[in-house]
Amino acid sequence: MQSNWQNKIIQFMRGRYGVFDPLNKMLLILTAVLFILNVFSSTLLLRILPLVLLVIVYYRFFSKRIYVRSNENQKYLRWQNKIKNFFKLKKEAFQNRKSYVYFHCPECKKALRAPKGKGKLKITCSQCHHQFIKKV
Repeated sequence: MQSNWQNKIIQFMRGRYGVFDPLNKMLLILTAVLFILNVFSSTLLLRILPLVLLVIVYYRFFSKRIYVRSNENQKYLRWQNKIKNFFKLKKEAFQNRKSYVYFHCPECKKALRAPKGKGKLKITCSQCHHQFIKKV
């Protein structure tokens, strides 16, 4: 049996976003880091910014515009994925630096690789099929 206050909370949260998604998690972690930094360096920006971020988290959590909040989270996840892929490519290039040369297609900017020590190669981009000559 649910008590009266539980029913009121359920009624209040009905139709609200109420999801602790990756964007909210990132904002809360950033807020906590800024609060900790505020202990060591007390500036006006470090006092106000964590509070603003906390208000944004609460606003997103209690918002009734579910699709807008979901789209914000999807944009954040796409941005996060781009950054992860960038560092993943850099890590792979560093690990294979002795056997491969990494470069980008001049037309579509896709990352490509070729084996080292082969001299001049005629390279065809796998995405846009542009052909160019590269010395490796």
